[in-house]
Amino acid sequence: MFRPGWKLSLFVALLLPALLSLGFWQLDRALQKQTVMDRREARRSLPPVALAMLKGSEQPAFRRVRLRGHYLPAQQILRDNQIVDGRFGYEVITPLRQPDGVVVLVSRGWLAASLNRSELPQIPTPEGPQLLTGEVYVPLGEAFTLGDTALAEGWPKRVQWLDVSQFNDLFSGPVFPYVVRLEDGAPSAFTRHWQAVNVLPAKHTGYAVQWFSMAVVLAGLYLAAGFGLMGAHKRRENEVQK
Repeated sequence: MFRPGWKLSLFVALLLPALLSLGFWQLDRALQKQTVMDRREARRSLPPVALAMLKGSEQPAFRRVRLRGHYLPAQQILRDNQIVDGRFGYEVITPLRQPDGVVVLVSRGWLAASLNRSELPQIPTPEGPQLLTGEVYVPLGEAFTLGDTALAEGWPKRVQWLDVSQFNDLFSGPVFPYVVRLEDGAPSAFTRHWQAVNVLPAKHTGYAVQWFSMAVVLAGLYLAAGFGLMGAHKRRENEVQK
């Protein structure tokens, strides 16, 4: 006879769907991340285009673009808490003004920081006309932040999360709505530390396997309890001990 009891049945009825839901959610996340990585690889094989050609594009992510203009070295942006090989540093983002007046926030890569938080790094920035190639970075979603995200006075601006819209009124002229990450070989680039996704698809798949395994174990224990197999096993152990 299958008699698991109503309390155990209620517990399993609530927990089992949750475990399965988490497993399928991780599989969906793995598919999303793989789609992003495939899109990036496909677009990196395309020749770069002028930034103006992306105007009105609904899918500018990972498009390779050409930039012409002058850096604005007095208005640097430092994205905080970037770790590379166990070392603390910043992602350096330098505005570049194009001949048409559009300001582009150019991510030049990672630069090591001092252990003294009050000391900001020196950021060497080339002068004169620049001809750069990079790829457009479109965030997958909004970052979770704590506290006030308002920009402090003065430059450089040190931020936890880069919201390009916050800089629309800080430059004379329009600001391109996405960051452009420099490609390899640019003389003004620092250490490249970017990834297409922060968690690889294989890791999400591994999480899914863990959730599904927990669901299988829970179902097995429920069936064993319902058919009295666990109680019978305990009785046999007691008899052996006697």
